[in-house]
Amino acid sequence: MPRGFLSLRITSSSPSHHLYVNAGGRAVGNYWVAFTLHFGSRKRRIRRSLGTKSLAEAVRLRVELFARINAEGEDVPVRSYKGFDEFRNAVEVERKRT
Repeated sequence: MPRGFLSLRITSSSPSHHLYVNAGGRAVGNYWVAFTLHFGSRKRRIRRSLGTKSLAEAVRLRVELFARINAEGEDVPVRSYKGFDEFRNAVEVERKRT
């Protein structure tokens, strides 16, 4: 699994940059962080729940996460195409019916 690193621009005028509130699903109202990991000449967009509804706590957790990634890097998750294969098979079955 490749190791990715951040390329960030956080300004003091926007302390909640990279943070957003989830509007649905199991973690309704929780803060999430979104960032991009760069590895080699490639990049991958990552979204991760911070598990808190508090903006102050979310900012603290984001700072800790980014500091750890800057120091150690982060494993870049491998993409799974299983769902795509199932979708493609379902489309093919439907196409044969018509």
